[in-house]
Amino acid sequence: MGSSYLFHKTISNDYLGLVKTIKAKSLWELEVKERQTKEAWKKREQVARERGRILDLKAEAEFMNAEAVELINEYSNLIIHALEVNDKLDWDSQLKTDKYKEFVFKQNEPNLALIQQSLRVPKKSFFESIFSSLKKKREELEIKAETQYKEEKSKYDAEKDTAFMKYQTQKEKFDKEQEDHNNSVRTWKKDFENAVPEAIEKYIDVVLGNSEYPEDFNNEYEVQYEPNSKALIVSYVLPNTDQIPKISGHKYVASAKEIRPIEMKVKEFNSFYDNIIFQVCLRTIHEVFEAMYEPFIDLVIFNGWVKGVDKATGQDFTSCIISVQVSKDEFENINLEKVEPKACIKQLKGLIAGPLVDLAPVKPILDINKNDKRFIESKEVLAGINSIENLATMDWADFEHLVRELFEKMFTEDGAEVKVTQASRDGGVDAIAFDPDPIKGGKFVIQAKRYNNVVPVSAVRDLYGTVINEGASKGILVTTSHYGKDSRDFVKDKPITLIDGSNLVFMFQKYGYNVRIETK
Repeated sequence: MGSSYLFHKTISNDYLGLVKTIKAKSLWELEVKERQTKEAWKKREQVARERGRILDLKAEAEFMNAEAVELINEYSNLIIHALEVNDKLDWDSQLKTDKYKEFVFKQNEPNLALIQQSLRVPKKSFFESIFSSLKKKREELEIKAETQYKEEKSKYDAEKDTAFMKYQTQKEKFDKEQEDHNNSVRTWKKDFENAVPEAIEKYIDVVLGNSEYPEDFNNEYEVQYEPNSKALIVSYVLPNTDQIPKISGHKYVASAKEIRPIEMKVKEFNSFYDNIIFQVCLRTIHEVFEAMYEPFIDLVIFNGWVKGVDKATGQDFTSCIISVQVSKDEFENINLEKVEPKACIKQLKGLIAGPLVDLAPVKPILDINKNDKRFIESKEVLAGINSIENLATMDWADFEHLVRELFEKMFTEDGAEVKVTQASRDGGVDAIAFDPDPIKGGKFVIQAKRYNNVVPVSAVRDLYGTVINEGASKGILVTTSHYGKDSRDFVKDKPITLIDGSNLVFMFQKYGYNVRIETK
């Protein structure tokens, strides 16, 4: 005798792709079977999802591993990549050739026919000869449509003329800026080909700026041209050991069901870091010589500097860890495609103090000349400081010289030198200190602000920009006033020191000068 099922229900699991119709003789039985089936499917789904997750992790590990290998290869082949590029500057590419956008007035021009249509102006008809009121109504509507059209057309023309005048003003500004830029490029090219030192420096600056390194590589440098010896000094800020990738790959660990990075062994990383620094040095020299299509550079001196933190003292330092000098003739005999970077640097008698990874300092063969053209003779103000009633009201130029003298006393204790720049009040450099100490030394930018009110955060930002542009180790902002919270927040993670009025008074008193500051 056959069984008859009174109840049935179709259930599915989208992840597993299963569909099943459950049949039962009672509603209770149907619910039990549904629950059991779904629980069984849930376990199967968990297993399937785990299997899929493992496959996903394996695929992700393979992708991350490929990325790490590719990045290591990029760093390992810095010279090879550079040899694939023509470093000579394309002057035409420096010109701006963009055309200003065409004038477009987005409003629709008024249309008499459309206005007539909106006002439902009737067309002439035979019935107007019978019913004069129809003709009168049509004519009235035509006059109304014509009046509305003229008003809208007049408004449209006026707005279009205004928009066109604005467009013309913007276009003229665009064209002038573009022409000014292009003229400056032409002047720059002419000056370069006439061996003007500043033009040559700018040329090399742009060439090195065009050099493509791995994404996280900070391409930072300063150049100076010596026309008498036809020598170019390149002061290059190299990455420290924390700025170079240490991960050589990734792997999936089945037992832990996770992806783990594969870090280079210490010896392997040390060799990798040294190789990168040697390559940057040779690559930079190659780019300079290849880019120079005029015979203005016979010698390149490369000084590689590293910024870091002394782990023993926690103090910031800037050290020159490699210095290489090479003539054009000597460098042309080097086959960079086959050269071993370390052996090449050794052959060129480059200066290094052991493994570069130790960041041990060396004295540059020839450093960038510190006799900046902006520097002027210092004015002696400190001797008469006791006659100054209030630093906050003294002449602003004298205040800058006074601060320079104060810092000169401080820095010269360690053999440093402080120079004051042209007075300009434009937010530029007021003084520069050069400290030759290979550990804590470097270039310091000092700005003096004789304020009576709180120093605006914009002044602090400007100093930070100046520090970057000058390639300085640190910036020092001195004021007779005080700084707000926004300024102090801004400098938290930056090489900037803020000295307010009270600290300035203390510094003077330290050297036996009794001064006072009374802000308005």
